Amino acid sequence: MKVTAVVVPVRPARSRSRRAAVQPGGNPTGSPTNATTYFDGIYTEGVIQNASTGKSLSECPNLAVAGPVTVRKGLAQLQVNNGRVNSTFQGYVSPDGTLAMKSEIGQTFQGRIDSNYVLKARTVGNCVYDAAWKRTSLGTSHF
Repeated sequence: MKVTAVVVPVRPARSRSRRAAVQPGGNPTGSPTNATTYFDGIYTEGVIQNASTGKSLSECPNLAVAGPVTVRKGLAQLQVNNGRVNSTFQGYVSPDGTLAMKSEIGQTFQGRIDSNYVLKARTVGNCVYDAAWKRTSLGTSHF
C-alpha cells in the first residue's frame, strides 16, 4: 500500500496587537512593517510658524499653538481642530525618524524626529506651516 501525504503550508496568525488603531478618515502614510516603536511617546509644547506666501492672514491665520503628536506602536497621529480645519494626520515613523503623514482632506506633513526626540515638520495644504515639538512623555494614548 502506497501512502501519499499532502502538505499544506499554514501561515501563522498575525498578531494584531502589534499595530496601533488607525483612525477614520484615511489610510496612514508609510508602512507598518517598516515602522519603529523607538520614537513612541507624546510630543507636546509645539511651536508653529506660518510659512505661507501670497496668502492673507484671513486665508492662512497665524496659529498660537501646535496640538500634540502621539506616536504609538510606530503610528503617529495629529488631530487638527482650529475652527477652520478639523482633520487627522496619520503616518508611520521609519527607523531613521522620518515621518510622513497625510490628512483625509489631502494635507501633507513631512518631518523627522531627531536623537533628542525633537520633531520638526512642515504641513502643506491650502496653507504652509512649520512646527516643532518635543517628546514630553512615553504615555499611552487613546488610540
